[in-house]
Amino acid sequence: MSIVDAVILAIVQGLTEFLPVSSSGHLVLGREILGVANQGDDVAFEVVVHFGTFLAVLMVYWQDIKALLSTFFSTVMKPATLPSAYQTNSKFKLSILMILAMIPAGIVGLFFEEELASLFGNPKLVAGMLILTGLILFFTRWVSKRATTVLNPWRAILIGMAQAVAIIPGVSRSGSTISTALLLGIDRKEAARFSFIMVLPLIFGALILQLLKLNEMGIDQAGIETLLAGLVTSFVIGWASLKWLIGMLERGHFHWFAYYCFAIGFIGLMYA
Repeated sequence: MSIVDAVILAIVQGLTEFLPVSSSGHLVLGREILGVANQGDDVAFEVVVHFGTFLAVLMVYWQDIKALLSTFFSTVMKPATLPSAYQTNSKFKLSILMILAMIPAGIVGLFFEEELASLFGNPKLVAGMLILTGLILFFTRWVSKRATTVLNPWRAILIGMAQAVAIIPGVSRSGSTISTALLLGIDRKEAARFSFIMVLPLIFGALILQLLKLNEMGIDQAGIETLLAGLVTSFVIGWASLKWLIGMLERGHFHWFAYYCFAIGFIGLMYA
């Protein structure tokens, strides 16, 4: 993979990791278009671009993440106070709900890794799932701008189930989780924060597994510059796209991304 190819794919990753249009689906289609699919550097490149977008979330939500971690660990050190802390401490309650929401995707990723990996080589499936993502996003146009409910364990699990479905390439993780939260009546800003922070441990875990695999395979030293270009590009573009998405969501324009998913999905079905 050339540096130009790496930058193009990293831009795709940075934009689509947070915008509700499926980063995995776009990377599959992007590799097909550029002719760099299955060249042996897939694992290393996946690691660096996902790490770049991981850093982008840390940067945007750092204050929230720091407060949640501090509250969670200080509270669990006092087991006797856990029930009352869940009822009275909003940050501790939110951290527990995020843990609940991570469980479905964790189970699917752990027990169906090989089956899921085989789906990434099917561009037509990706295109079809992009159309499905578009339909999910389109329904949010009728969601009230006013929050009507608050997060609770069952709603957190439903959002987590949406995240598990989004492991399928072409189904947007942010699109499915935020749409589910909005359809459940959750506040728009809260829906975005919950969606992007709750996925960080899963991304981190996936990165560790990929790094272990990469350690076994070895890294081509000649490709270091290419990987660095991918890392920096995915971080910068990821940060910008996340900030943009939050603004679009708060203005009630989330469903606009549905039209893009429809267009790319139908184009993909015609040419894949």
